[in-house]
Amino acid sequence: MTLTNEDLFAISQLLDVKLEAGLKSIENDTREMKGDIISFKDDMRFVKTEINSLNADMRYVKGEIISMKEDIVSLKDEIHRLKLCNENIVLPRLNTIESCYTSTYNRYKDYADRMDAAFVDIDLLKKVAEMHSEQIQKLA
Repeated sequence: MTLTNEDLFAISQLLDVKLEAGLKSIENDTREMKGDIISFKDDMRFVKTEINSLNADMRYVKGEIISMKEDIVSLKDEIHRLKLCNENIVLPRLNTIESCYTSTYNRYKDYADRMDAAFVDIDLLKKVAEMHSEQIQKLA
């Protein structure tokens, strides 16, 4: 069977219609994909901006951590110096003061029972001194 020009033309038109419908579908899909790609690019720009912001924040935090580490090292050194001062200067002096007060306390404690007798003796001496003073005045 041979096809006539009319048959070929009809087939060509059918193919054109089918092709055009398929191409329109592909065109629509392509437009939709292009919109999705543009939206994706915008999203990626936003993500990139956020990542850059996070990187800047992380650099700041890293700087703060380094500064805090330096402060901690400085504090450790200061605490070490204070411990040495406490061990080598303060504690020996406190021990000296304590021994001084302890020995003074022990002396007073040892004589505490004699204090009452000393007060009685002092009162007696006052009375005798007054009596002698009166006698001397009468003699004079």
